[in-house]
Amino acid sequence: MRSNLRLSLGAALALSTAFGAACAAGSPTNSDARPHSSLNDEINALETGNPHSVDYANRAIPRHSPTNDEINALETGNPHSVDYANRAIPRHSPTNEEINATETGNPHSVDSSKDQRGAPTGSNSPAVE
Repeated sequence: MRSNLRLSLGAALALSTAFGAACAAGSPTNSDARPHSSLNDEINALETGNPHSVDYANRAIPRHSPTNDEINALETGNPHSVDYANRAIPRHSPTNEEINATETGNPHSVDSSKDQRGAPTGSNSPAVE
């Protein structure tokens, strides 16, 4: 009985060793040896810059850190900037005539359906003079 048990254990160990060696020989040693598909490239492109991506720690970090002047230049006029409350506000507020002059010919203007006097274009009501 003991000889059958030893023989079974020896056979199992030999098969396990042979199977492990065959698997190790057939598998790539690093992740770069895996074939890339277009789907993997699409996923990688979509995950670029995503801090929740598993590859975020391996991202390429630029060597140039932006200076304060570069950051301030990009944040000029941004209402979400921490310096927006400290911006220089011009003393001159534009008049209605100045605003209307810049809106002339703009199809997205609020007053694009009105003529110069304020009456809707094509209306039968007389214009106020």
